[in-house]
Amino acid sequence: MVKIIANFNNTLGEGPLWSPNHNALFWIDIIEGKLFRFCPSDQKTRFWEIGAKTAVVVATSDQRLLLACQNFLLLFDPETGKGNQLLDFETNIPNNRPNDGKVDPSGRFWFGTTDDLEKKVSGTVYCYGQNSKLTPVLEDIGNPNTFAWSPDKTRFYTADSVRQIMWVFDYDDKTGDISNQREFFSLVGTDIIPDGSTVDAEGYLWNAQWNGWRIVRYAPDGTIDRIVKMPVACPTSCIFGDEKLNILYVTSARKGQTEQQLRQQPHAGALFALDVGVKGVTPVAFDMFNLRDVPSKVNV
Repeated sequence: MVKIIANFNNTLGEGPLWSPNHNALFWIDIIEGKLFRFCPSDQKTRFWEIGAKTAVVVATSDQRLLLACQNFLLLFDPETGKGNQLLDFETNIPNNRPNDGKVDPSGRFWFGTTDDLEKKVSGTVYCYGQNSKLTPVLEDIGNPNTFAWSPDKTRFYTADSVRQIMWVFDYDDKTGDISNQREFFSLVGTDIIPDGSTVDAEGYLWNAQWNGWRIVRYAPDGTIDRIVKMPVACPTSCIFGDEKLNILYVTSARKGQTEQQLRQQPHAGALFALDVGVKGVTPVAFDMFNLRDVPSKVNV
């Protein structure tokens, strides 16, 4: 059963994050530049205006949040509502913005960028690693979606939504290097687009599919294991959360939908929760050791 958790009519709800340290689910409305938090303990939701298009939120090892905003990274404290701007990126490509991202098993922050005008292939996948170094990993990406690693830390999954292909790479957890790129699955020839994903404890990939009205669970060999129908056309991403990591939270969008299409899906833009009978993998926080030059709990 699909349950509606919060309905803020997100234009482009994205990037769900379960943070055990906060015992809360965070997510983003990219277009509106809002950060949301849902606490299962009291069933309350609140949000912050970030003041810029913001696409990615991850937890940090000191209980703050790291946000990828348009052309800069922001270290944000939800307790005070204040943040430190860490670095600028792609300032020479002003129409680019982040689109998706996650923390890898060793605490590095990965995210990708895309052309917000949807006219150019100008995206790059970055890894934010040791000593605040931002390293490009993949270039010439149309729209990067999905940042997920297998539970045994040997695989990395990512998609280009423009190309409608999900790839899998060999992954070296010690170095963060990826290699041996190959197709995991393709939606070419359909109007369905691979969006954000998460991996469960059994090593299966759950992918939200734009225009698909569905979440699809893929086995490690790329075959479809299960299709979960959604009440919205454009689910955007998913993550396992709650204390037992047994609830699948799903974000969604209204972007690109006509008024007639929205009348058929009145809950487009809502946050949903599903019990799918499996558990997720414990989320990893961004290792603040990578930011040794940033004072602890100092906000501007």
